[in-house]
This record gives sequence, C-alpha cells and structure tokens, in this order.
Amino acid sequence: MPSQIRISDIGLYLRCPRLVYFDAMGRLSHKSNPMHLLLRSLMLAIVCEEDLEGQLKGSLTRLERELPLIYDIEPDEINSACRELEGKISEISNGLSPYIDMLVPCDVEVDLRSEKLGLSGRLDRLAPGGIPSLIRSGKMPGEGVWKRDRLMLAGYSLLLGEKYGKKLGHGLVEYPLSGQVRKVQIYSVDRARVLRIRDRVRQIRGGQLPDRPDDARCAECEALKSCETRVSLASRFF
Repeated sequence: MPSQIRISDIGLYLRCPRLVYFDAMGRLSHKSNPMHLLLRSLMLAIVCEEDLEGQLKGSLTRLERELPLIYDIEPDEINSACRELEGKISEISNGLSPYIDMLVPCDVEVDLRSEKLGLSGRLDRLAPGGIPSLIRSGKMPGEGVWKRDRLMLAGYSLLLGEKYGKKLGHGLVEYPLSGQVRKVQIYSVDRARVLRIRDRVRQIRGGQLPDRPDDARCAECEALKSCETRVSLASRFF
C-alpha cells in the first residue's frame, strides 16, 4: 500500500520541493517558533463568542506558564512573545469580533486520515458547519490567501469530504495578528493539484532529489547548507 503523505508535507513541498527531500533525510530543524505557538494556542483557546478580549487575556496568562512545559522552548522566549502580544490583545479582539461566529463552537486539532487517498493531517480547527480552518501567525496577503494555504485547505477538504460524504466548497484562514479571518473558495482544480503533489512527495521521500525552483527563497532557507552540499557532491559525478 502506498505510504501516507501528510498535509504538512504538501505545504513543505509548496515552499520548496527540496525541503521534502531534506526533511525525509532528517536534515530539517523542527524547533518551535515561540510566536507561532503562542498565537495558535491563543486562537484555539477561544471557546465562545462572549467577552473575547477577556478570553484572550486570560489565555495569554495561562499559556505563558504552560507552553514551556509542553514544548521544547525556553520560558524567556515565550515570555518575550507574551510581552509583545499584550499590547495588541484589544486590537486583535476588535478585529476578530465580526468573525467569531465563524469560528466557534468548533473542534480543534482534528486528526484526519484516509487510506483511500493516502493522505493524513491534523487540522487546526473544524469550524461550524464542518469547515476547515487554518491559523497563520505570519503576514496576511493583500487579497485572498497564500497559494500554499489554499492548497492545504483543499487537502483537508478531501479528507473531510471522504469522512462526511460531501464536497466542501470553502475553507477559512485565520490571521490573528491582523485580526481577520478570510474565506477562500476550494475548487476542483485545487483538489486535483493536491493529489498530484501527493504523488510527487512520495517520489521525493523515496529518494528522488527534485530540482530547485527558480523562485526558491534560498537565502533564508533552513536547509541551505545541506542543499548546497548535496548539489556540490552531485556535480562531481556528472
């Protein structure tokens, strides 16, 4: 039976196919990002529509104590991220308030798996109506959502569609720092591309080194040293 491909692998491939290769070799660092952890945990802690600002402030205090106990991260790093967010809670709350009924009640960190599709993943949030939602700590695009997020949502829509026997037409991307939630349409072409990428990821994880894309952001890549070393070694044989 073909190996399972994670939706996160799809996201990694869309950043750069070579990241999938080096991840399979154990060459990628998976050190937790303090701000990403904090924002994601903060959003997942929202449980109701009332007193959103109070919920966020209370969760921030709790997460400052708890996150260093859960993840391999220094307390000082989380403390610094908390101090940075403290002054933004009111702004985040005011921005998210118009969208809150799109987010709760919900299930969080939902594990999904399909032997038929050969896909698996852990969805950030299953929003009301069975809508997949991703939480992003980075900057928001001027319009819509980033391509990587749209295709990852398409992957989750495939898993949810099989589980519940219906096609999902849209998903959500949450941008807490911008205080916005964006709705994105999921098209058949997106679902088809996810399955093509799934097959390509299998090949790469099987040992096939992919070409480096022309638009790869190499200067800030965590695999740059491994990538350059691998290319240098390969050039000796060709």
